[in-house]
Order: sequence, then structure tokens, then C-alpha cells
Amino acid sequence: MNLARSGRAGVPWRRFLLLSLLTCVAPGLIQGGGSRLEEKASAEHYLFHANLDVNSLTEKIDDFTPEEAGGAAQNGGNFVIDRIEFTGNRRIRTDTLKARIFSRDGDPYNEETLRRDFQALWNTQFFEDVKLRVEESPSKPNGKVIVFEVTERPVIRRIRYDGIHSISESDILDRFKEKKVGLTVESQFDPTRIKKAEVVLKDLLGEHGRQFAKVTPQYERIASSNAVILVFKIEEGPKVKVGQIQFTGNHAFSRRKLIRAMRNDRPYSIPLKITEINVMSKTYDHDKLIEDIEVGIRGLYQDNGYFKVLVKDPILENIDTTGWRLGVPVVMGRSSGKAVNITIPIEEGQKYTMGTLRIASSDPDKALSLKVEALKGAFPLKQGDVFSTAKIRKALEDYTKIYGQYGFIDFVPTPETDIDEPAKRIDVTMKFDEGKQYYVRRIDFSGNTTTRDKVIRRQLLIDEGQLFNKRAWELSVLRINQLDYFDKLDPDKAVEIKRNQKQGTVDLLLKLKEKGKQSIGLQGGVSGLAGGFIGLTYQTNNFLGLGETLTLSAQIGQYQRNLMFGFTEPYLFDRPISSGFTVFSTLYKFNQAQQAAQLTGQQVSINPQFIQDYNQNSTGFTTFANYALKKHVFTRVGLTYGLTRTNISTFNQSSALLFESLQFGSLAGPSALNGIIASTVTGTISYNTIDNPINATHGKSYFYSLSFTGGPIGGNVNTITNTGEFKYFHPINHRRNAVGVRFLGGFTTGYGGKEIPPYSRFYLGGENDLRGFDIRAVSPVTYIPNTVNQTVAVSGRAFNVPVLLKTITFPGGDTQGVMNLEYRIPIAGPVSMALFNDIGTVGTLRKGGLQLAASGIDNINQMFPLANQQAQLQIAPGTNFKLRDSAGIEFIVNLPIVQAPFRIYYAYNPLRIHQTLFAPNAQINGINLSRQCIASGQINPITPIDPNNLNSWQSICSPAVVQAVQPLFAPSGLNYFEPKTTFRFTVSRTF
Repeated sequence: MNLARSGRAGVPWRRFLLLSLLTCVAPGLIQGGGSRLEEKASAEHYLFHANLDVNSLTEKIDDFTPEEAGGAAQNGGNFVIDRIEFTGNRRIRTDTLKARIFSRDGDPYNEETLRRDFQALWNTQFFEDVKLRVEESPSKPNGKVIVFEVTERPVIRRIRYDGIHSISESDILDRFKEKKVGLTVESQFDPTRIKKAEVVLKDLLGEHGRQFAKVTPQYERIASSNAVILVFKIEEGPKVKVGQIQFTGNHAFSRRKLIRAMRNDRPYSIPLKITEINVMSKTYDHDKLIEDIEVGIRGLYQDNGYFKVLVKDPILENIDTTGWRLGVPVVMGRSSGKAVNITIPIEEGQKYTMGTLRIASSDPDKALSLKVEALKGAFPLKQGDVFSTAKIRKALEDYTKIYGQYGFIDFVPTPETDIDEPAKRIDVTMKFDEGKQYYVRRIDFSGNTTTRDKVIRRQLLIDEGQLFNKRAWELSVLRINQLDYFDKLDPDKAVEIKRNQKQGTVDLLLKLKEKGKQSIGLQGGVSGLAGGFIGLTYQTNNFLGLGETLTLSAQIGQYQRNLMFGFTEPYLFDRPISSGFTVFSTLYKFNQAQQAAQLTGQQVSINPQFIQDYNQNSTGFTTFANYALKKHVFTRVGLTYGLTRTNISTFNQSSALLFESLQFGSLAGPSALNGIIASTVTGTISYNTIDNPINATHGKSYFYSLSFTGGPIGGNVNTITNTGEFKYFHPINHRRNAVGVRFLGGFTTGYGGKEIPPYSRFYLGGENDLRGFDIRAVSPVTYIPNTVNQTVAVSGRAFNVPVLLKTITFPGGDTQGVMNLEYRIPIAGPVSMALFNDIGTVGTLRKGGLQLAASGIDNINQMFPLANQQAQLQIAPGTNFKLRDSAGIEFIVNLPIVQAPFRIYYAYNPLRIHQTLFAPNAQINGINLSRQCIASGQINPITPIDPNNLNSWQSICSPAVVQAVQPLFAPSGLNYFEPKTTFRFTVSRTF
């Protein structure tokens, strides 16, 4: 206890000693410390400080002048800069920063110079915070140490766009690239670029109807790194639509016509003859509105003589709208939005006419190279015509093309107008700056890694040493595009022109990109007459780079088999003679019951002996040559020779009897079943300026052929066939879309007492003509007489009854006509769509072409005297030249690997046959039946037998026999129901 007390008693004593000591020493320590703090304060101080607030993107700069800092060193004097230091920089080297400032070690100390250094360093936008500090030099009494304390701006590791719905991130990046914003990942945090990005984003959203959108840039710090995530917080707001469009001061044009001139702002509507039905308003975009005012409305007036029309700034009124919100199933309630009502004031002014035209050189000391009178003849306006700025623009284009044909590729026309106000007339002076006339010195090609230069050069209509004819060059590029060896070329963009103004020559470099040489086509589907089938076509385009084409095609199906091998040489002996050959083999299985049942959805006959069942096997070859006319480079004349041998195999008694007695399947002509030989010479003439054989957008083509078969060139088939085809494509919607139309017609006939073989007649249906119908399913319907023996049992005795039946068949026609109309719309890349309408018909124009052979008629009338069979086959009512119509939509994908257009299409057939066809009643051989009744004792006991009138079998035979035979007279029926809709996949284009 005592020890404890002494310990506790010692604590105050020690504290007392410590306090006493501090009392003696503290004043000196405090005095010395104060002198050191004052020394440090005098040794260093901050002159300038700049800081960037990354949240608000605002900058703050503090300037601590000597008066504010107090005790700052005076400018001038004997102070010098001992050294310059940088602290805090990591990514940016010190040497780089020293190069950005003006001061150097050993320079006189000057605060104005340091202010410039500080500003220069801050303007680099490398730093988020910069301080300039001045220290006393520890080694030099009159020296100063300049210290820049920097904090580098963060790096943007990621950019995020929160709240975007109307646009995609790819749209934003594309617009940033277009506007050169320069804001990218791994770039430094730059408020200027971020502000520019904010403005560009708002403009982009405004173009999509989000004029009230709010864009707020923010950032998120990434821990343990000097990096941030830049976030654009976007509130799109309501979508702004175009509201009511009104005009004031318009007298020359109606409101409807003015609205139709506003391509960007007019509503989506269904145009009628005198009005239209508005379907949906477009999104409001101020820039597009200005374009509509200048190009649409002002252009409409100026194109119709109102040269001084004044279209004032539009008066805009923002309004709130309420509409139905679409959803599932149809409507999910009302939604609010925004719209802009637009009122456009117009001062039309007076209407002006065309006055005099004067054409002169822009250089008064130089005469024009072309005759002025000829140039005036190309001007689209005549004196007294309503003045039109559109025709003035067309004149400028026409004059540029005219001069381009004579080597003046730098030709510049300038129109000048002189207005005669009292006469309301405008005189026009065309000033021509012709430039220099150029000749072609050299033509080179690049990108043709496989195709040889001579294959391309022979398509050119200009040669080295000639005048550079721009029109000939455009046609040359079109000819190269028609080869389809390369990606589509643009006459202006695909060529690089190097001018030598001193010598007046140009070097042309045509830049090409080759397509794949191999193309593979795949076809497949189910057809009423072709059954299930699949086809494969392999084509080596531009074989060995010489332009040759090697083709191998095979199609195998339930009812068809087609094999073909072909070769084409486009330039025989280096002359514009295209020649080649094909070798083919085809097998067609005609089973009438199966195919009609598959086509119509019902069984058409019970007894297989009643129907036609045969195979048609054909082999042959064709060889051809055609020549391009020199003066008409797109016109070719050609000659083709083909030889085909056809064999027909029958598989039942009905078909055998049909071919033997009725000659060629009920049609007069060669009667042999084997060795049917067709020797054909075909003359052709064609004209083709279509730009692409698969995806055409402009151009036209004519084709006509006359085929002569048999006669002096051999064979046992005599026919003459005429075929004509016309195609036309026209670009619309600023050349983005295209309208295409095709007309196809044909007529064939026999001669020399022979008629058309059934397999050479015309059938329609399928993806090549009427897309909504089955392949070869569109044909007239006829009734072919056919004799069979039917057995009827009465009271245990069999009666063999000869019956004349009328069998339904599809013989094809001798005349066909088809019109195809398409509106082609590219979607993205290789994907496009087309709206189509196909109209066509096929029928028999020459009724003599459907005649029975004389021997066949005699046999029928002898066996069935009451039938009175005529030579002319009967055509089912409503089937000859019945118009068919098919409309729908198709989607096409051009796969670059196989070089083939894959497509799926849906078709609706508003014009089709949908009826039940009944064949005429059957006939029996009454004499034969009467004799069998007499021989068997099955006679009518009431009616006496007249030996001279055995045809009256109804009165001779017993009632039991008559009743048993009666069902044989029932007519056969066929539900001829063509499809209402069709959905199909193919690898081809219709035209």
C-alpha cells in the first residue's frame, strides 16, 4: 500500500518538472518556429490555379497577383529561373510539357511570362487541375524554382447512352463520324467535344421528331484509375409530328398540290383521283421543312413561271395531341403527344415567259467550239413558253453531256437572266466556259485479279488516242456491268481521271472489284404438274478470266428430270460474236390422275385404265451464234439450231390407244411413239441496255425470235413459233427504288398438214411468269374421247360393254400473253423486297390445232354411231383464254457466295378458276350390247326385236341389263380449284 501511494504521489512531481522545463525553453522554441514558417511562406507561393469541374463542365481560373498573395516577389530585379519542375503528370512526359511553355531555365524571372506559360499549359486540355507555384532556390540566392502541379484529365473508358429509343447507338456513332465530333473511347475527357456531342445528339433526336429531348452528360469514376465512364442521360420526350399544313396567298396552286410538293412533310396517304385519304402524319424535322419550302414549294412555283415567288418563313405552332396507342390486341388506350401546325405565307408574284436566248463564251476573246444554232436547238424552252427553272437545270445537264461527247470534261455552263418587267419576260444568256479539250492517252484497270484486260477492253467504246467521249464512256461502263463479272460500277465514281492540261490528255484508271466466278442456283418446291422437285445449277462465270461461261444444271423431281450442260464463248476469234452450245436430256412423267388430283385436291378417276399414263423422254442439243451490230452496240442478231429426239412410252391400254389412233395424245401430227424428231432453226434479234441481269434498276430490252421446225431442215415435226419480250426499268425516289415491267407474248402453229406436238404448246404458271399458280398449271381444259371395255354382271352373266368416255386433260395453248409489274425496294445490303402483279392468259387461237386424226374419228364413229364425234376437240367453257391475276410481295437476298438471288414470296390470286368441270356423257356401243342381250336371252319380252335397229338397246335388252348399264353414262367431274394464295421459296428472279 505504501509503495502504491508513493507511485501515485510521484506523478504530480514529474509533471511539475516537465512544466517548469517548458516554461523556460518554450519562448525560444516558439520564436524559432515562427521564423521558419515565415521563411517557408516567403520561399514559395501560388501564382495561378485552374480547375475543371467535370460534373458541370465549367472551368475556374484563379490569378493570385502579388498584391493578393502578399509578399510575392517583384517582377524584374535580379531574380532568375533556376529550374522548372512538373509534378503529377503520368501519361504525358515532362519534355512534352516543357515544349509547350515559353520559359526556360536561366531566363529572367517574370510573372507576365509565367502567366503566358500557365495559360499555354492549361489550353492543352491535358489536365483537370493546374497550379503554378514559385519557390526560392535552395542553391541560388537570387534563383526561383517554378513548379507546375498538374492533375491529368481522366480517360474515357466507355460511353453509354441511357434512355435512347428512337435512335440506335450505331446511328449516333455514324452521326458523330459525319460531324467530326471526335469523342471516342480511350480519348481524354474534353468538355468541348462533349458539348459538341450534346448538340449533335439533340439535332439527331430532333430529326426523329424528338425536338423536346433533353441530353445531360454525366460521368462515373472508375475506382483505382484515372478513368471515367461518360454517360449521356437522355430524356427523349414526346415525338413531334407534322400537324396541319396551311398556306396563305396561294392562288395559282391548290393546297393539295402544294402539300404534295412537300416530299418530306406531306402525310402518308392513299391518293385518289380528286382527293386523298391521309393515313399517318410524318415526323417533324425543321431542316426537312426548310428543304420542302425551298425545293418543293418554291421549285413548284418557279417551274411554272413564278420566277420571283417569295415563300416566307413558316409560322409554327406547337400543340398537344391525343391519339390512340396501338398495342395487343389492337388498341391499348390513349396517348398524348406533340405536333407542329405549319402555316406558310406565299407571295406568288407575276408569271413570266421565256424571252430570247443568247449563248456566248465566258471568255470574250474566245469563240465557242460548237455551232451556236445547234446549241440553241438543244435548249428545252422556246420563246413565249412559260419560264421554268427545272428546264433551265435540264438545259445545263444537256449542254454538259453534249460538250462531254467532244472531250470538254471541264465544261461549266452558267445561266444569266435579264428580267423585262413590263413584258413579264425573262431573257437568258448562257455563258459557256468550255475548258480544254482532252484526248485519251492511256486506259488502265485495277482490281481485275482474274479477268484479263482484253475481256474488259473489248467492252469499251473509246480507245486510246481518241477524244474522251463521256457518253461513250458511260455506255462502256454499262456494257461492263452487263457482263456481271464485277460489282456494279458507277461511270463517275469508278474511274480515276488524271489530267495533263499542258498536253490536253487524260489517263483513265477503272477500279474494279471482281465477283465470285462460281454461282450456284438452288430450286425446290411442290407443283401440281411437276410434283415435288429439287434443282441445282452450277455456273462458272468468266471461265479462266476469258469471259467464257460453263453451265451444268440438274433438276430431279417426282414427275420431271432435266439435265443440261452448256458452254458459251462471248468473243469468237476476238470478234463480237457470241457462240456456244447446250446438250440436254429431259424426262417428263405424265400421270393424269395423280397430277390432276394433286393440283385439284381430289381423285378424278377410279379405274386407272381410264386415265392417261405415259413418259416423254427427250434428248438433244442446240448451238448458237449472235453478233453485235457495230453502229448499234446494244443490238444483237443471232441464229440458233437445235435438234431434239423424243420418245413416248405408254403404261396402259388407254394411253396406247390414244397415241396410236389420235396421233400424239389426241392432237393431229406425227403418229410415231418413238423417234419424234424436231429440227429447228431460230432467228433472233435483241436490244438490251439493262444495267444488271439480276438486280436491274434502269434500262430496257427488246427480244424477238422466229423458230422454224421441220420442212426442208428435216424431222417429222412441222411448227412455226413467234416469241416477243419487252422489259423496262425506271429508277424513282431519287434513284433508290425502281419500277420494272415485262411483256411476254408467243404464238405457235403447225404447217404442212401437221399440228403442234403437245409438249411444244404453251403453259403458264410458276415463278417465271404467274407466281401465284403452280408450274405449267395454267392451260385450257379439253375433253378427249377414249374407248374402254366395261364389264357388267346381270343374273350371273357378264356383259362386255364398249364405252366411249370423255377424259379431262390440259393440252396447253398455241397463244400466250403475260405482263409482270414490279416495284423494287432495297432494304439493307443484299436484302431487298418487291411488290408485284402478274397478269397472263393462255389459250387456243386456232381451233384447228386441237383436231383428232381422221383415222381416230372414223374408228370412234364406226364403233359408236350415235356419238357423232367431231374432229374438233371440245374446250371446257371458261378455260380458254381465261385471264389470271396474281399479286403479292417477295423478299430477295443476293448471297455473294453463291451469286444467286434467294427469294420467298407470298401471292394472292384474285383472278383464278374455281369451278367444277363436267365432261360430256359417256356413250356405249348399242349394237354390241343388243347382240349380247339376244344371245344371252336377256331381252325385253314386251318390245319386239327389230333386226334392222339394234342400236335401240334400251328397248331390246331386259330392264335388269338397262339398269346395270345406266351408271356408265354418268359424266366425270373435276373440281378445278386453282390456289387462292401461294407461299413459295425459289432461287431466281421472274425478270
